Amino acid sequence: MCGRFFTNFSEAELRDIFKSAEQQAQPDEMTLMKTAGEIFPTDTVPILSSPETYRPMQWGFMQEGKKQPIINARSESVFGRPMFKTPIQRHRCLVPCHGFYEWDKRKQKYLYHLAGNDLMYLAAIWRIERGARCPRFTILTRDAVGDLWEIHDRMPVIVPKELADTWLMENSRIAEVIRQARTDVEYERVSPPAEPRRCLI
Repeated sequence: MCGRFFTNFSEAELRDIFKSAEQQAQPDEMTLMKTAGEIFPTDTVPILSSPETYRPMQWGFMQEGKKQPIINARSESVFGRPMFKTPIQRHRCLVPCHGFYEWDKRKQKYLYHLAGNDLMYLAAIWRIERGARCPRFTILTRDAVGDLWEIHDRMPVIVPKELADTWLMENSRIAEVIRQARTDVEYERVSPPAEPRRCLI
């Protein structure tokens, strides 16, 4: 699964993000947007809703009568579940971030990231909910691979940069993008610090 992620955008990236988001959002939505540090469920963050177009969105779908948001959706079943069927076909998006966190059975926290801490794009879907101040999104997950499985059996679907526009725009190739998701992540313990390890597959 993916229960936390983090962002560390450069000043130039932030300028581009805010310039784009301001064209898509109301002023009160912009004040909610968190753009740095550790991101928690229900936080509002900049999301790529179409190529080079950012929009503030809140993390987690809500269900009537439930207090906890749905922050993840299984990529294997997303096409068949009523809650996700329309968003996966019409409202796909990408979560730009610089890493995500996971915990093992001993509650040890790990940070996952790409080599060089490059920007990664997590596959997600979004929808507009009644009474919400901005759209909400949930992140797609898949089976973990290699030695990542020893920490947790699920991981986000990481879309390769060259397939980002395909994920956002082309309905006929959704499953193909999921199959080609990146798994070449490195990970390290958050505390105490440890040397990064490359996932072995």
